[in-house]
Amino acid sequence: MSKTKPDTRSSVAVRRWTDIDRSASLVEQLDAIFFEASNTKAFPSEEARAAFRERWFGRYLTQHPQWAYVALAADGSVAGYLVGALDEASGFDDFADAAREFPAHLHVNLAPAYRSRGIGAALIDAFAADAIRAGAKGMHIVTSADARNVRFYERSRFSEQARTSVNGRDLVFLGRRL
Repeated sequence: MSKTKPDTRSSVAVRRWTDIDRSASLVEQLDAIFFEASNTKAFPSEEARAAFRERWFGRYLTQHPQWAYVALAADGSVAGYLVGALDEASGFDDFADAAREFPAHLHVNLAPAYRSRGIGAALIDAFAADAIRAGAKGMHIVTSADARNVRFYERSRFSEQARTSVNGRDLVFLGRRL
């Protein structure tokens, strides 16, 4: 008997951060997903951990809350999130030209139990639809060239626009026209 994945996409609702009750429990679940998905697992101090969270996640919730989305399961638990901004440089000089063509930027992460179920694509679709309405012409992500998420983004209609090496690690700039 083969196992099939449950249809979790239909039982998960994508909501804007600004439209939901932001309880301490919700924030704790988001933080757990953020740190679980991160390649960086150890920090020299709590201050370093907090700075890392702020740089890659927290600042989007405070500075760009209208571009943050949460995927909520039917039981109210957090399946994942997307945070982004409409006009943000990638942070890498080598990607400056590509960022002008694809100015919107996003980060998407899911709890392990909700991966490979279409929820990440639903989060991207929500962000893309709102970005189009706001006049954005393209969006991008930056990731490791050999990361497992590259194929996910390619299936979500992103394509490689630029590549660079930082400290011996190949990074790709993946863009999607809107």
